[in-house]
Amino acid sequence: MKKRSWIGSRMHTSCLQGRHQRPLNRMWRAGATTAAIVAILIALVSVPKAAAKKKPPLLRTITGQVLDESDNPVAGAVVELTDTQTGKKLDIYSEGDGHYQFADLEPTHDYKIQASFKGASSEVRDVSSLDGRMKLVINLTVKPPSAQ
Repeated sequence: MKKRSWIGSRMHTSCLQGRHQRPLNRMWRAGATTAAIVAILIALVSVPKAAAKKKPPLLRTITGQVLDESDNPVAGAVVELTDTQTGKKLDIYSEGDGHYQFADLEPTHDYKIQASFKGASSEVRDVSSLDGRMKLVINLTVKPPSAQ
């Protein structure tokens, strides 16, 4: 009669129960974890690119103050902005402290700007599309017709 070794039968039983598959399970788990980490990193990297694509186009703003010859603010002056590409004209009135603002302007267009008040007007100022600044400050001084 042959004696069976406890170790031999145990090893045989362990093979049938899948105990030798533990290293494969560990490898599968490690691969799945690595794949999940890579997927998360790709998602994190692509989010800023998607957000960057949804940014609105940059628009130009022209602000300034209308002043008289003595550098006093002029309230109620008409400030006229002309888009030289389209010919479109925008007119606004300066505020109580002489300030004015034109917003949402195309940065690729050229503009001309001038202020007038009670027969007095300022020089015509040019705003070039080659000037890359998105916010321009242009103060306009109105001078009586005889002083021009």
